[in-house]
Amino acid sequence: MVDKKTFNDILSQYKKEFSGRHWENEKYKWEAVKRFQEIWDIHAPNFSDMFMKATDRSDNLLASMSNYPRSMIKEFATVDPEFVRGMFIYLFDESKSLSDRYE
Repeated sequence: MVDKKTFNDILSQYKKEFSGRHWENEKYKWEAVKRFQEIWDIHAPNFSDMFMKATDRSDNLLASMSNYPRSMIKEFATVDPEFVRGMFIYLFDESKSLSDRYE
């Protein structure tokens, strides 16, 4: 069980330090998450377009060196949007274990 007072004290200290030293370099990550949450609609008629809009502020979060998962998901969703939609439905299904979902 988590001690709420201890947790809140640690969270308060984290926020204070984060906003002072790290915010300018890290805020794009929070903005990307916010954008994703605002746009994401698993039932969108055009899944590929919705996915690209929901992740359009991800910058380096969904690409690195020779890995481009955002682009690959777009390609897969263009070819078979219902299969990719089903994969995301399964991924976000919290009634299943996390290890099963990411595997």
